[in-house]
Amino acid sequence: YDSMMNRAVFILLFTVAVATSTFGEAFSLNQHLVFTNNRHSYTSDNVLASTLSLARTSTPTLSRSRRKGRLSTSTTTFAIPDVSSLPTAPSFEAVTTNDASISPQVVAASASATLTYLSLLLAYDRPRGSLAVPEPRTALLIRPSRVRNAGLGLFASRSLPRGTVLGTYPGVLRPAQAFYDGKCRRFPQAVGYSWRFTDNKYVIDPTDSRGEIGDVCLGGSLEVPFSDAVFGTVFRCLGVNTALCRINEPPIGAGGCNVSARENLEKREVVFELVQDVYSGQELYLDYGLDYDRSRYGPSLEENDIEGI
Repeated sequence: YDSMMNRAVFILLFTVAVATSTFGEAFSLNQHLVFTNNRHSYTSDNVLASTLSLARTSTPTLSRSRRKGRLSTSTTTFAIPDVSSLPTAPSFEAVTTNDASISPQVVAASASATLTYLSLLLAYDRPRGSLAVPEPRTALLIRPSRVRNAGLGLFASRSLPRGTVLGTYPGVLRPAQAFYDGKCRRFPQAVGYSWRFTDNKYVIDPTDSRGEIGDVCLGGSLEVPFSDAVFGTVFRCLGVNTALCRINEPPIGAGGCNVSARENLEKREVVFELVQDVYSGQELYLDYGLDYDRSRYGPSLEENDIEGI
């Protein structure tokens, strides 16, 4: 499937869920607001007709009497209507219910949006991988590597036979192009811990939001809003151990690799397995391929050099 299309579907479904919640709440609030007319229908025609309904007794005139040579006037009386008889504008009152509880529609819409968002996070941004070796806390040990400038390495703390499955590579499955164009541009060190599949479509990224490797990969991504925060709190229990990320390539003269990696492109997982018997205190080594950066590697350190690190 197309990874970018999956991301687009993710955002679309989340947007629809949030919109459903918002419209549901608005519809519910609208039902609580009812306008009522307290008296009667009010129209401009009624006001105009009532205002002009004045009682007129006579018309005012002013004339000169030709016969008697004097002015004569006639008086006009207007009947002023009772103001109380005029229709008044109706008062509209917002009738609200005294029930302050949230409607079931709002609760259902909000729950639907939240569940949709969390389900999509679990589908795309959850951490993968696990340790399969029996009693990993007593079988594996993280300590300074014997490889110069390689940092920490992974050691066997007890003898393990050839064919022992150590586990699957930990991290979040990401589209390769999006990973390199996004996170790796901001945090270049994340490349050194990521596993790129041989088809170059996906990578497994065990680093945190700053591109650093910790003891546990919690999951989450920078592309989806609040993803890192949700996996760091709500889904923190889903974190996976990152011990297998500490396996280094062997230095010159170390005697080769004792771990092999087997990709499963359908499941998008990488299985680590011992190809040699290892003894207690022996460091585990793996060949990461031709593209792996070995420029900072030096010759193998002696045991006393490791003690002083």
